[in-house]
Amino acid sequence: MTTTTPNGDTLATALMSGCVSTAVASTLTYPLDCIKTQQQLNNEVTMKKFNVPGNFPSSIAQVYKGCSALVLGSVVKSCARLVSYNWSTKFMATDSVDGHGNHHRKTTAPRIVIAGAMSGTLESLWIIPFENIKIAMIQNMLLTNEISRTAKSGMNVTGGHPHRQKFVYGKSYLSPHAYYTCDIVAQVKGGTQSRFTSPRHPTPKDILKTSFNNHPSSTFFGTVKEIYQLKGLTGFTAGSFITIVRQVAVSTVWLSSYNATRQLIDPHSNSASQGWFGHNHTFVQSLGLHLLSSAAVITVTQPIDVIKSHVQSKNGKTLSKDSLSTAYRLFMEQGPRAMFRGALPRGLKVVVSGGLTGSIYEYVNKIVHIAGSQTVFGN
Repeated sequence: MTTTTPNGDTLATALMSGCVSTAVASTLTYPLDCIKTQQQLNNEVTMKKFNVPGNFPSSIAQVYKGCSALVLGSVVKSCARLVSYNWSTKFMATDSVDGHGNHHRKTTAPRIVIAGAMSGTLESLWIIPFENIKIAMIQNMLLTNEISRTAKSGMNVTGGHPHRQKFVYGKSYLSPHAYYTCDIVAQVKGGTQSRFTSPRHPTPKDILKTSFNNHPSSTFFGTVKEIYQLKGLTGFTAGSFITIVRQVAVSTVWLSSYNATRQLIDPHSNSASQGWFGHNHTFVQSLGLHLLSSAAVITVTQPIDVIKSHVQSKNGKTLSKDSLSTAYRLFMEQGPRAMFRGALPRGLKVVVSGGLTGSIYEYVNKIVHIAGSQTVFGN
């Protein structure tokens, strides 16, 4: 028996259309994601203080650093969403009997919401490892640019050789995109290390960190190896809790703001009979609903996204124990404006990505249906 999704497509058709549309949309909008991550993780106050040249991408190839990780993660996430939602809606369905005595499986609106929450949680778990890889690849690109652009001035942006570590924090620019050795971590956390005390003996991991700082990985598999050697498997699971919180917050804010705005436009409509998207809105009204809902999502969830990026950064788990301590440290060191960095590129991505993914999905879906009706080598 063929498995179908709630909208009537077969599961295979939905998976193919969903994966292709997600991969294409993620690729086209990735430069916005790269710029967003750069803005979130840069310490602009310190860069201006020490006259550090910008570490912005200098080519199309650099703008797409980390794209492979995001696309792979998005495809896996899309597959997990469709499969888990299809399973959960069937699992939550109940048997009902119509007036003619026929038995049917029916899913009520509250059960659909629960099924959506279940699938949203599961899909978030799949994307977490790829998010960590993506952020590491972007930071490696930014660190490479800082090293090359400060080479002539003799500035050391990584903290120096582990055997000749000096008191550098606060005295010179220290890149947030470089791995911090144990001495640097002690200085950042306000430890007892000072300019008059001898540096600690470097650990094998400190030497490995220095090696990766001098030669940052630029490929997907090289970054995977780098993360595993320095952090183990936990390096791929960093930010799990805050990622799920962000996903739940995005869904909640978008749906609630969309429904509230829709009720303002058409307060006398019967939502129960028309469903979520059954209202007869004009193009301008539909566009306005999408823009206002997207703006609400960015306004409410941007601090969560910023915290997530810092937790998943190279030194995130080293400098802070959890998401709350990360938020406190970021707020105290860089001010409230730091909590909304990257809002513009992320907002543009949210606005463009939804419509782009839906349009590509419908186009691919039609092609799949047409191809499915054709026979090969038929008479």
